[in-house]
Amino acid sequence: MEKKQHKNLIVNADDFGLAPHINKGIMEVVEKGAVNSVSVVANGDALDEAVDFIQKHPELKAGIHLTLIGEKPVSDCNIIPSLVTCDGFFYPDYKTFIRRYTKGEINPYEIRIELDAQIKTLVDKGLSLSHCDSHQHLHLLKKISYVTLRLCHTHRIKRIRIVNEGVFSGSLKHVIPLIAMNSFSYRIKKMARTYNIETTDRFLGFSTSMNINLNIIKKALHLSEQFSVELMCHPGVNVHDPGRYENWGMDWDRERKTILESLAGYFL
Repeated sequence: MEKKQHKNLIVNADDFGLAPHINKGIMEVVEKGAVNSVSVVANGDALDEAVDFIQKHPELKAGIHLTLIGEKPVSDCNIIPSLVTCDGFFYPDYKTFIRRYTKGEINPYEIRIELDAQIKTLVDKGLSLSHCDSHQHLHLLKKISYVTLRLCHTHRIKRIRIVNEGVFSGSLKHVIPLIAMNSFSYRIKKMARTYNIETTDRFLGFSTSMNINLNIIKKALHLSEQFSVELMCHPGVNVHDPGRYENWGMDWDRERKTILESLAGYFL
């Protein structure tokens, strides 16, 4: 691909710090100049490795990937009882979380406690956070978005992710979720202005989440000639036993190789 760098393009790798095999893929795409931004999981098993890498690459934008499902919380489970199961972990998936959220079983005050603790974890490790997003985009939910924007303002995080991708940019199964994401994001974009928090003009990667392809990369490059664009990706390295991430059905190798084939050297 022709190298024609656009300052408006952010290629962001999610899940940095989550697991060693994910870290390995992300570090490779960053070092080869295919990714210029990462989102860090404060409660990931491989957090220290991710932080050390970021500190050695000061040109790399680093934000927080707020996490409310699947992992172990940063806070004491006793002070966030509505967010955790009896084993001390968050609820396993976004469907369970949203079902409890819509029933009013998730306490927004406990959300604030936990998300604040996650941000402070990264700040205390010396990271200067450029942006905020979340696992499964849960920060877009109305009550959580209020909490998240206030925390971004408090911690001087200058940009928050919105999802405003074209509804028919992917498969039919993404149409209804994209309509919802776009609607939530429109509200957040308006609210963010009151906190002087930025959003990009365009976002790509929801419809190809964990299956990025050449077409979506070309579209991001084209749009970035006129707009600020974030392209979300999930590079990693396949392993024999991905543990509790096996049910993601993720081909991390394919994601990483597609990014490198298209964007290697782009940000060098």
